[in-house]
Amino acid sequence: MTVVFLLTVPLRFVSAPPTVPSAVQPRMLGETKSYRVTDVIHTLPAGLWDSNVVSTYEFAKLDTGLFVRIRSPLSMVMETVWEINEGADGRLEIVENVEISCSRLLIGIAKGQCENAWEGIHGKMVKRLEGSGEAP
Repeated sequence: MTVVFLLTVPLRFVSAPPTVPSAVQPRMLGETKSYRVTDVIHTLPAGLWDSNVVSTYEFAKLDTGLFVRIRSPLSMVMETVWEINEGADGRLEIVENVEISCSRLLIGIAKGQCENAWEGIHGKMVKRLEGSGEAP
């Protein structure tokens, strides 16, 4: 299964912006930002059966990283905390903690996407850090 980001649109909330878990709240630096994202999910090869999935992505900058919540159709919610910590050898490392809430029918798909995508996402983060002059 391949995910292609098709469209990203900032959301404007009529009421209060989204909240973050109480354990994350004291570590926030600024407000939560939300976006509506349309993903093209390829379920069969050659685009024979593609689906457009519209999700809400919420981002909160933390003192040592980033909190991300993704709300997708069928009550799927993924909450991720990305942090940069110092490893035992003194080098910096990216740590990703993910909590997935969804039906049993979807858990295999969600888990598979997380397990298959982390190397690419972490690689992009390291490249950005290297390009900014900060230590990877």
